[in-house]
Amino acid sequence: MKNKWAKWMLVAAMGLMIVACRSKTNDVPSLDTEQRTTPTATVEEEPLDDEAKMMAFVQCMRDEGIEYKDPVVDSEGNVQRPELAEGVQVTREEQGAAMEMCGKHLEGLTLGRRRVDMSDRIDEFVALATCLREKGYDVDDPTAETFEQWGVDFRVEFNWDDPKAKAAYEECNSAD
Repeated sequence: MKNKWAKWMLVAAMGLMIVACRSKTNDVPSLDTEQRTTPTATVEEEPLDDEAKMMAFVQCMRDEGIEYKDPVVDSEGNVQRPELAEGVQVTREEQGAAMEMCGKHLEGLTLGRRRVDMSDRIDEFVALATCLREKGYDVDDPTAETFEQWGVDFRVEFNWDDPKAKAAYEECNSAD
């Protein structure tokens, strides 16, 4: 008999708990409106890794009409410079315009490549800039720190549509 009585008490207690949990009474103590806070989740954006930055750049270039292959990551985790998709031909003007739109994705990007002594290459471009200045064109000298950006800026800002400017570039570029 004891067992039956315990079962009925358990069923009754569970029933009361279910009813109590489902009730919508205001008898339950709550915080004042001033003390009540709404939890908010703050999601801090994590900085993109190099592969994500390069993928964003490649997608942007594709959106600008220049098709690139997906970025390649080598066995050491280094992102390699992207390559144009097979058969894609792009003019300097098209590349420059797209780079203006998409270059922001490359900020802070480190590409996996070995460090090469760029002093000879920088000297060549200083000579090119000097020659162009002598011909009346406003071109700054690149430095080791500004070399890469200088090249991007030069391709975008130099007036390639002007036949005289183009001829001056050809003459200065071929000068030894």
